[in-house]
Amino acid sequence: MFDTQTVTFVEGGCALIVGVTLPDGAPYATRGWGLQVRSAGQGLVRLMLAASDTERLPGVFDDAPIAVTGADVPTLRSLQLKGRTVALEPATVEDIERMERYCDGFFGDVERVDGTPRDVMQRLVPARFVACAIQVDTFFDQTPGPGAGAAVTASS
Repeated sequence: MFDTQTVTFVEGGCALIVGVTLPDGAPYATRGWGLQVRSAGQGLVRLMLAASDTERLPGVFDDAPIAVTGADVPTLRSLQLKGRTVALEPATVEDIERMERYCDGFFGDVERVDGTPRDVMQRLVPARFVACAIQVDTFFDQTPGPGAGAAVTASS
């Protein structure tokens, strides 16, 4: 499901926006803080979320539809992954190290492209994290332009 190019893209420093649906049907969006492809062939990923999101919204991330959009800051290339949440788990030491690498890449891109200093962006980083396991089933091109919204294979 995930080819090498797609794994490199989603695990890099692309901006990660996460969308779920609240119990009343309203949309809810938050930021992701790093993503790891756990099983490329089966479409299983591990996404870092702020613990405050999952605590404030109990049940919203339990076996629920979810969309994660990754956008490359310099090029605006964007890919949306859709699937279902499988589990919420405590963040491990490896997860926190991955989140720190993610922030380094993402903040570096924003600083180069927009000029926003890293110390300003560092203030956005949550104090605590959880890992959300997601079973991805579809991909969509979300790059601005005429192809935005089109279903794609991971290798596109």
